[in-house]
Amino acid sequence: MIIDIHAHLGNINFAPFWAADADRLEQYAAQAGVDYLCVSSARAIMYDTPEGNRELDSALRKTTKLLGYVTVNPMFPETISDLDLIDTNPKFIGAKVHPDYHGYHVASSIARDYLDKVGDRVPLILFHVSCMPGTGFADAGAILDFAERHPRTKIVMAHLAGIFQNSVYPYFPNLQGLEKVSERHLDNVYVDTAHTLMYVYPGVMERMVDLIGPDHIVFGTDVPLQGPLQMRFATEIIQALKLSDSEKEKILFGNANKIIRLRGGRDALT
Repeated sequence: MIIDIHAHLGNINFAPFWAADADRLEQYAAQAGVDYLCVSSARAIMYDTPEGNRELDSALRKTTKLLGYVTVNPMFPETISDLDLIDTNPKFIGAKVHPDYHGYHVASSIARDYLDKVGDRVPLILFHVSCMPGTGFADAGAILDFAERHPRTKIVMAHLAGIFQNSVYPYFPNLQGLEKVSERHLDNVYVDTAHTLMYVYPGVMERMVDLIGPDHIVFGTDVPLQGPLQMRFATEIIQALKLSDSEKEKILFGNANKIIRLRGGRDALT
């Protein structure tokens, strides 16, 4: 079984080639051999948070492979009320936080107070981690500080292993962020595999495993930025790692299965 912890419903950056409605996402998952996609709304992240969350709520009720994150935004404090969707729709598994698109720093006092309220209410938060110089609104250290304040909330740090850019060479791994995760070694922190470097540079996944170990890595592809071919390639990269079958299973399914909490008589996916 494979769980993709990081996907999006809708149109990323309003580009038609990065668009996927619920039916297309389910098709992508089926073609890539993925059993569940954990999805946030592109509309909620980039345009209208409440509208996007409602759109996702509707989609989750009509699909079998999709699970959902409620997007919250401290720049619009009223969006915290959208967390009520978690109580009314058991297919919502947590919250999505995207400081770079929403334009606030995780460590600012207003954002910290707001996100602490979110952390008190949800079992899981998918944090977009800043991976482009010039933003830095959600650096690894600030998110680790948040995770330390909320030890009962599972934190997934998205994109942490890439992508950094500079003017000399286009892309290089975010080793600094991974090293911070390794040094602080918080039990409730996980890192997803949703980074372009996986498809471009050999050895990125190996370094990721060396630094934080297979117990704290979860599979994610950032669909629909990646299509079914890239999703399948990502699983092949993990299958090719020099790990035991049980360690590979943790990355592809086991770790995500442990941190996802579903109601309706099930504590995990089967």
